Amino acid sequence: MRQIYDLIIVGSGAAGLTAALETGDNRVLVVTKTGSFSSGSSPLAQGGIAASVGNDDSPELHKMDTVVAGVYSGLLDQISFLTKNGALAIDKLVNINMAFDKTSSGLLERNHEGAHSRRRVLKAGGDATGKILVETLYNEALKRENIDWECNLFVYNLVISDNKIQGIIGFSKENGWVFVKSPRVLLATGGVGQLFGHTTNPPESTGDSIAIAIRSGLALKDIEMVQFHPTALNVKNGDSLMLLTEALRGAGARLVRDDGALFMGKYSPLKELAPRDVVSRSIWKEISNGHNVFLDLKPIENIDIKFPTVTSFCLKAGLNPRRDLIPVTPAVHYIMGGIDINSELPKGLGVAGEAAFTGVHGANRLASNSLLECLVYGKSEVEKLLMEYHDVLEIDIDFPLLNSIPDAEDIKKVKSELQSVMYKYCGIIRSEVSLNRALEEINKIEDNVKKLSGESSVDFSRVVSWLELNNMILLGRELTMAALARTESRGAHFRVDYPETSIKWDRIKIKRGKDDTTQDTV
Repeated sequence: MRQIYDLIIVGSGAAGLTAALETGDNRVLVVTKTGSFSSGSSPLAQGGIAASVGNDDSPELHKMDTVVAGVYSGLLDQISFLTKNGALAIDKLVNINMAFDKTSSGLLERNHEGAHSRRRVLKAGGDATGKILVETLYNEALKRENIDWECNLFVYNLVISDNKIQGIIGFSKENGWVFVKSPRVLLATGGVGQLFGHTTNPPESTGDSIAIAIRSGLALKDIEMVQFHPTALNVKNGDSLMLLTEALRGAGARLVRDDGALFMGKYSPLKELAPRDVVSRSIWKEISNGHNVFLDLKPIENIDIKFPTVTSFCLKAGLNPRRDLIPVTPAVHYIMGGIDINSELPKGLGVAGEAAFTGVHGANRLASNSLLECLVYGKSEVEKLLMEYHDVLEIDIDFPLLNSIPDAEDIKKVKSELQSVMYKYCGIIRSEVSLNRALEEINKIEDNVKKLSGESSVDFSRVVSWLELNNMILLGRELTMAALARTESRGAHFRVDYPETSIKWDRIKIKRGKDDTTQDTV
């Protein structure tokens, strides 16, 4: 690892790797806190990449679907930017031999997912799109001689002087605390799923970039907008639940109760293809009323060929998707908010992927727009950074002290307590009472953490777990306060004490009919 780089990319998911491929001859360091450059949420994405590549589709139609799914809370210019660049992003992947699924005539196969008005979701390996995408990007990036790679390096803070990026502070498995210099940093560490007790996110999704932003005083937006995926396989697998892709419902799967009743029709005319927030709340209500909820996959022919990943998940859990009903529950899947890239950030700082608030998702992410966002903004954010330059100064750095770290079991116990608090009091259904209770519990957790006995340690996994926990406590409080401040219900944010969507919170102004219902006109 060199002493100074032209650019540091923190995170090796779809956004970070896309950015790395757009850096030309600049000297770049790609960093991950894990031991592998194929970790994170991106490889787990089953659904696909949404892009208007069909003759019956257009960026304008894709934009309108995104606007409506986001409950008129997105930023119209950013949504237009995303959808207009969709086909170009796909072309780039085709040019580096991304193995998209194709029809018998050799065209890209387009699938239908919830809240899309067209078949526009492109897949690879059936339901292994994220895995194949990351492999494709990573293998291409390995060919680039300008890129250095560093795993097992946890980035804890930015170094900023005179509102200009100077580099990053991190804890390395090999060298302990390090200061790596660069005039440019792209944060792309993913989401916050591990903050909640039920999540489809991998263990490393602890909101590190957003916690860095809080410590650095950067602007956040919409971090209360946490999307629950309605259908996670309700069988625990380590620290997360296995996601059962929305494309299953697009292919004919149905949601049923333990008494065999279909129930989505009473919640939405779109039934199983309603937006994720509607489906999640519907399942939650049925579970709250004492029912178990299942996904019936039997209507899908050749499911083992069309959805090999899902089939494998089910079989490993002792369930046969051709014969058995599959137990499901809503689980935290995605955060629509993050570090506001539309605000004034320090010179030399960019953010991409789930850590960023671009404004494209609004209050509810449209299915399969997430990987597209990584591709489009991974490219655009790094292009903006490379147009800037400033000198890196000689700065003395004080590293955080590690002289009182609790043992691993204590850290794990506190993390579990925090996850339980966030899921119970700041989850699918919220209220002023529940959110204030969450803040009380977070304060208790923080106080208890200070009382834990500890010792100095340089054990990498223990230090990372400790720093992650501190990030999660900081983020939990900030997210809960944001949820308290939004006194309405919109998309993924639902408050029983403010159950209606308020026009004053609209970012996209729309024409409304005489009965005050929304018209699909922007």
